[in-house]
Amino acid sequence: MRRRIGTIIGAAALVAAALFATVGHASSLSTGTQSLGAGKSAVAMCDTNGVTVLQVLTGNNVSSVTISGIAAACGGGSLSVTVNNGTANSTGIAAVPGGGGSMTVALASTVLMKDSDEIDVSITGP
Repeated sequence: MRRRIGTIIGAAALVAAALFATVGHASSLSTGTQSLGAGKSAVAMCDTNGVTVLQVLTGNNVSSVTISGIAAACGGGSLSVTVNNGTANSTGIAAVPGGGGSMTVALASTVLMKDSDEIDVSITGP
């Protein structure tokens, strides 16, 4: 009887070891096109010194965002702004003027101004 229990426990340990012995390595994934891969690549920046962001309020709600100090190299790109107050969020997208500079992006819907808001700005392109 003891020998049978020992055999069952030993077999269970071997099965568990076999199940947990598989190890995956992300570094072995292909970085080619049309496949899952792991790797890194430098991302080009059109504006290296940052921008200034200002919320535009309608009453107590953020209705649009003004972004200034956009480098001319960003002209023709697409600027996306997202405002998040922890409860609600809204996004607006607009084309960056040819010479960069300043622009106001209207949000899809207003977001209530709170003590703490998060504003994310992203420029893609040109």
